Amino acid sequence: MRLTLWWPLALLLFACGGSGGATEAVAPKGQPFGIELIVRTAENFHSTDDVARFVAQAAAHQVTVINLLVKQDEDATIPSGAVYYRSALAPAAAGYETFDVLQTMLDAAHARGLRVRAWLPQFHDQVAATAHPTWQMMAKVGGTAQPYTGSRQTEYFVNPLSPEVQAYELALIREVLEHYAVDGLMLDWIRFDNYNMDVGPGTRKAYQAATGIDPLTLDFTQPGAALERWNAFRTEGLAAYVKQVRQALPPGRDMGVYILPPEFVEVGQDAARFNDQTDLLSPMCYFRDWGFPVAWVWQSCMATTVQKAGAAAVVPAMDMGLSDTQYGQILGHLRSDYAGVRSIAWFHHGTWSEAQMRHVAQLSQP
Repeated sequence: MRLTLWWPLALLLFACGGSGGATEAVAPKGQPFGIELIVRTAENFHSTDDVARFVAQAAAHQVTVINLLVKQDEDATIPSGAVYYRSALAPAAAGYETFDVLQTMLDAAHARGLRVRAWLPQFHDQVAATAHPTWQMMAKVGGTAQPYTGSRQTEYFVNPLSPEVQAYELALIREVLEHYAVDGLMLDWIRFDNYNMDVGPGTRKAYQAATGIDPLTLDFTQPGAALERWNAFRTEGLAAYVKQVRQALPPGRDMGVYILPPEFVEVGQDAARFNDQTDLLSPMCYFRDWGFPVAWVWQSCMATTVQKAGAAAVVPAMDMGLSDTQYGQILGHLRSDYAGVRSIAWFHHGTWSEAQMRHVAQLSQP
């Protein structure tokens, strides 16, 4: 969920203006925001009782949707790519070999009328990269292609443009959809980490066939037509993958994507290229992570997201731990400037407490 991003260019678009007119019907004045929770599994659930307690508290505090991490996203304590359900394709996270968190959550949440989406990170996947070294993301470093292992800490990416990688990640999605009555999917890590990747053999061959240019010859630090053409190639590849996921989705189940702020163009993620395949976009406007002032949330992150969203609903991902003053500013601008926003997805990196859910419920009221 969090971003490990190296900034190659000047910070963009902060002065882009703030109203960002949404195209959806205007919500009635005074309507509460719908409440979604973004929930990390290892930090919250170690037993059936943990799940039952969490769901009871969520139901008591007007939560309507639980976005449950079913495939590990980060590498700090558990390898990314390990899963929290019964899989024939990927290993269970340590300690979860006999505890099917996804099914336990579905049973408890559906009994109380709460919806559950499976949060499935995609191309940040240590399990896949370790099992298949040729799948690892390759970056241009010092003129050569080298495995990419993160910019500030050790991380594991696989190549989003590799047909083999895409087939594996799509197989995991199909496995969840076929065996669990989830109400939808939330995709994550549908991106690169910078301009200088992927430059592995398969991607280089494909780009040379399309353009006659070996991407290893590109200067990824220089803006211009060559860089834009390369980024467009990667962007189209990601959009085509999202379309594949949509085609695998049974009727009646929705699909969303957690996206970075659209101004981060270097990651090759352009929601405008796949908004017609998604029901919702959830921008991660975590202003503190990048040292932005709070106004950046509504002046830039939300403004650019709405421009990219098309008919997809925009459900901002809201960080926990802000001050009430900051929440008041952000939520006030969401109400006044983005009337199409009906729900907010609240993200907490650690263990959700009942006090936090109560606070979210209070903040969601007009």
